[in-house]
Amino acid sequence: METMPVVWQYAILGAIGLIGALTGLWLYNRREKRRKHALELAKLMNQWGMGWFAEAYEMYAVGDYSGLAVKIKEVVQAVRSDEAMALKLFDVARKVCAYVAANDATKAEELIAVLQTKK
Repeated sequence: METMPVVWQYAILGAIGLIGALTGLWLYNRREKRRKHALELAKLMNQWGMGWFAEAYEMYAVGDYSGLAVKIKEVVQAVRSDEAMALKLFDVARKVCAYVAANDATKAEELIAVLQTKK
């Protein structure tokens, strides 16, 4: 750089600074989009009865990573047995069945046939 004119040195340093700033802004916006998407997904999960997952997404969205780790541990502890998993998913299954029954008559008939089957 000793033989390069001072003006070019300043231009190169300015370009490096500008590229660094633009890269930082691009990375920041990507993170914010992920967080907004996590909040939207949390709302959707709450609607379908998956509040225990929705809380984890909300914690991620606000940056509460220690709370997220505790929530993941809590969910894992809660669903260790088949009975606990069935209880957690019962509300979700009920909402899905209600949605299918309201929107697709053939699938609703299939659900009724499955529920009426006795083993």
